Amino acid sequence: MSSFHLNEIYTPPNALPAADIVFLHGLGDAFQTCWQNSSSTDDEIWPVWLAEIFPGVAIWGLDYPTSKFSTFLNAPDLSIFTVAASLAELLRAKKIGQRPIVFICHSLGGVIAKAILRTCESSTTPQKKAVFDNCKGVAFIASPHSGASLPTLLSLIPGVASRQTKELVRANAVLTELHGWYQGKAPTSGVSTCALYETMPTKGVTIVDSGSANPGVPNCDPVPIDANHVDICKFHDKEQLGFLSINNFLEEVFDAASIDTSDHSSLDDLEYYISTVKGDRLTLAEKLEIGGKGDREIDDAEAEKERIHKLVRRNAISASARKKYRQFLSEILTLFRIHVAPLIRSGEDEITVNSAIHAKLLEPLSAKVGANDLFNIADIHSAIFYLTGNCHIDWAKTND
Repeated sequence: MSSFHLNEIYTPPNALPAADIVFLHGLGDAFQTCWQNSSSTDDEIWPVWLAEIFPGVAIWGLDYPTSKFSTFLNAPDLSIFTVAASLAELLRAKKIGQRPIVFICHSLGGVIAKAILRTCESSTTPQKKAVFDNCKGVAFIASPHSGASLPTLLSLIPGVASRQTKELVRANAVLTELHGWYQGKAPTSGVSTCALYETMPTKGVTIVDSGSANPGVPNCDPVPIDANHVDICKFHDKEQLGFLSINNFLEEVFDAASIDTSDHSSLDDLEYYISTVKGDRLTLAEKLEIGGKGDREIDDAEAEKERIHKLVRRNAISASARKKYRQFLSEILTLFRIHVAPLIRSGEDEITVNSAIHAKLLEPLSAKVGANDLFNIADIHSAIFYLTGNCHIDWAKTND
């Protein structure tokens, strides 16, 4: 099963983002686990905080098969650049790169980001070349630019054999070449850089020290963070130094590029959620059938979809009502994409998916019912089917 996927964390209500922020996790990790809010009891990921600060910017999380890096590196025709080429094509397919773009990377994700930019710079496909041309910044969180600490890093990842470690040791020449390329290209191409590194050991070893974490470009002084290699990318609140550094970096990047990241949503942006997305011709019943739902559940879902449709059309007349419905549907869509969609794509059973819907959507949103007098608890579950019918939510599993 392929693990290449672009997770949509947040899209501005008007569906016209001014820029894109793309997160890249590290080795032996995944989008969902890498960026967790360490103080949260519901596995919240902190990138959603950026949606509050930069509401006019789209936020994405790339998934790629790090657990199979040994396969890539043992095969004669696969390498870090092959992974980068696949991710570059995924970005092109999702139209990422046509706007200003910033990468935020943990560990090996930073190496992959540089390989993506190198691949796109030399591409003859305009849409891929645009990823490099429109890159405004890269934030490296404990990324080993020299590669010297990489063998130690690999030895600490469960399931990664020493043979695979040796393969990456031989790939140090690639990492060094990428390091030199980025040092030469970033300053002359308008790519700003931020770097964080850990000051605490992981299992007694410092994985990425200040020297290895230094991209070696102007206007970038690596910032020491009081965390180990695993926890350095997991912030527990917005006042933590790591998050403040990333947030400040993004503000500087957007200001330097004169990118307006405010929310220019109009009252009619509610139409984005209550209108059917173009290009998708499957009905709600067909989508739910693909997702393994039975006839009874599909009939109930159809009825609930129609009920919400009438409810929104009947009540969303005033400006305040439209704003409340837009926020309501936006929150449901964002939480579903973050917590439930990955489970569906990975083929989890219905009990697991329903449990996630209850824990990640129904419970947290139910606590907000009192602040919005236009919907109740029953409407939350119904709105999921409403958004499914309008093609905003996908129930399809990933194909092998």
